[in-house]
Amino acid sequence: MSISFTPNSGKDFTLLARVLLPLWLLCAASSAEALQLPAPEALEKDPALHRQSVEVVEPHSSTSERQVRITYVGVPVAVLLTRWFGDAWKAPGVEVEFLALDGYRSTVPASKLSSLPAFLATARADGAPFEPNNWEQKERVPLGPYYLIWDNLKVPELQRQGSSGWPYQVARIRLRQAGDDATLRPPEADAETLLGQADTAANCLTCHHLRGIGGEKYPEDLSTVLCRWTDADLQRWIEEPTRVRPGTSMPALNRVWPEVERQKVTGRILHYLNAVKHSAPSACAGVKR
Repeated sequence: MSISFTPNSGKDFTLLARVLLPLWLLCAASSAEALQLPAPEALEKDPALHRQSVEVVEPHSSTSERQVRITYVGVPVAVLLTRWFGDAWKAPGVEVEFLALDGYRSTVPASKLSSLPAFLATARADGAPFEPNNWEQKERVPLGPYYLIWDNLKVPELQRQGSSGWPYQVARIRLRQAGDDATLRPPEADAETLLGQADTAANCLTCHHLRGIGGEKYPEDLSTVLCRWTDADLQRWIEEPTRVRPGTSMPALNRVWPEVERQKVTGRILHYLNAVKHSAPSACAGVKR
């Protein structure tokens, strides 16, 4: 059976365009390479873009006991996404990938970016170096060219996400569909496994990749890495990596969360990763433990 549509008026053409154009734009954006962002100086010189000062609780420098506030200068993400992608980023189910210079990847639902105050920052308002003090890793990291920040003072609930969703050194952006991660779901996954998948995507697959999906900061796929770790060792590594390997660049699981919450999330991640490992036991064949 075929279905045809015969426009009866100019209004019909307008309606059809509103429905199909965002979908066409999304397909074009998804199939293309990630968009290379312009130099921040180009945005700073553009009179059509209103740069704003935004004070935030800096998650890379704060803990659950100690808050560090910094004011950044940036442009609302929604304004920039519309400029770069038109209405494609507003289509249902779209996620926005922020890709950093070192291979880090942060994926954020477009609906969250449109409903909450998010900005691409390019400088500190006080003129200080554009970098936070990452106390745990004892390093000061350049944040440019772009740093995705959230007004977590205006919306305090955002403070619970810690540094998750705050990628820095962002140089490229790509649109994707949420269903693109279907290969990460183990067969017959229960509710706990699905929660663990979401936790793993948010906290691990920013730097690491699993079954080819995720960040590009480390070359080895997690499906192979899992074969060399016991549950106890992996739990310690997730919660306190610097105690397992002093000097590692891997941060501990979200320090903004209370300890009870960190343990719950760690448990769900372990549950999910075990489900992945057991769903493809052949992946560990020949891997040295």
